[in-house]
Amino acid sequence: MISSEEEEQQRSYNAEYIAWLQIAAKVIAASLKKLDPTRITEILAFYEDYLEHPASMHVPLEAGEEERIGQLVGNDRIKNIMLLKTGAFIFAPSILAPYAGSLDYGTAMYRRYPLHGLWFSVIALNELYLKAATNSMLRYMLEHELAQGEIYAELAMHQIKNLSLELKGVIHEEARMKAIQWSCISTEEVNQERALILELSARNPVVPVHLASASLFRYLEEHWEEIKQFGLTSRNEREKELEIPLEKLSEWSDFSVYAFKIFLKDLKRELTATGAEYGIEIV
Repeated sequence: MISSEEEEQQRSYNAEYIAWLQIAAKVIAASLKKLDPTRITEILAFYEDYLEHPASMHVPLEAGEEERIGQLVGNDRIKNIMLLKTGAFIFAPSILAPYAGSLDYGTAMYRRYPLHGLWFSVIALNELYLKAATNSMLRYMLEHELAQGEIYAELAMHQIKNLSLELKGVIHEEARMKAIQWSCISTEEVNQERALILELSARNPVVPVHLASASLFRYLEEHWEEIKQFGLTSRNEREKELEIPLEKLSEWSDFSVYAFKIFLKDLKRELTATGAEYGIEIV
């Protein structure tokens, strides 16, 4: 049973999140306006497809792509992790420059979901980055995701929730330093990798992390028979306590998609005075 105080906190969080997405829509629109109108229309079509069928945002890696990743980080480290790819980049409030309208863009996301009594670990990669990145860049990115995943899992086990942007920044930097050490990437190539992300994200679909996470959850639901082999039971009582009811996950997923619908409407409004060109009339 959820208390009235918890319900009020959730409503407040939802309202704040939507308000942030509306600010983000202005930032994304300013970037999209630099593109050719044909490309803008294509990106908006991607968004409409994601909105209609969120799970379609992710697809399995090809055999050669999965083999490359296994060679870079070791097959034993990813044997219980599902590897997927997506045409979208992700964005979130900046942890490096935390002010309104400042966004961080990413190429990968590591998540764990409880589903039907099992835990599923998933790493989703941007397919354009996967093709363009050097082996050093790709290993650096993978090591960063794996390191962050370990840190967040440890925090969850100690019941540490509602992390501040400042703490997220500390976690990001700790994982980044581990990734540099483990991948042996040079400072020059780290800078080149960052430049590649900015270049690709400026001319391709970018979606909020919440939508990408909801897409992964729905992908697991829709492909249950194919993916259940990757599920692991809770390792201990504490992890079992962390399992989230399916109903609650579904509600979170539905809200994430609803919020993205608001984002997309605001994005179209920002892109044109009348909205007609991009499929929404503004009266």
